[in-house]
Amino acid sequence: MDFFNRLQEALNQGLETSRELFSKAKDRAKDLGEKGVLRFEIKQLENQAEKLVAQLGSRVYQVLMESGQNTVSKKTSGIKQLLDEIEDIRKRVEEKEKELKKYEEK
Repeated sequence: MDFFNRLQEALNQGLETSRELFSKAKDRAKDLGEKGVLRFEIKQLENQAEKLVAQLGSRVYQVLMESGQNTVSKKTSGIKQLLDEIEDIRKRVEEKEKELKKYEEK
């Protein structure tokens, strides 16, 4: 093989290696971006749950202190709805955390 053929072959190998590395880097960047989005979504859901828990506490206070009831249950007006919303958010957080774990295992 003469010099120019070896040079051409070396250039082709370098280009192929660069393409492979670029493809891997692109996939890695995509994974990192998706992990960031999932973490952000989880944090937003947790913040929503905190607000709902505060509303639940406020509602319980209203029922016990302002309405004069002695007990509170899921059947108390407004309580079940808040509990259901909190539970829904908890499930959504668990799903997002499972998705995030899949990315972290790669």
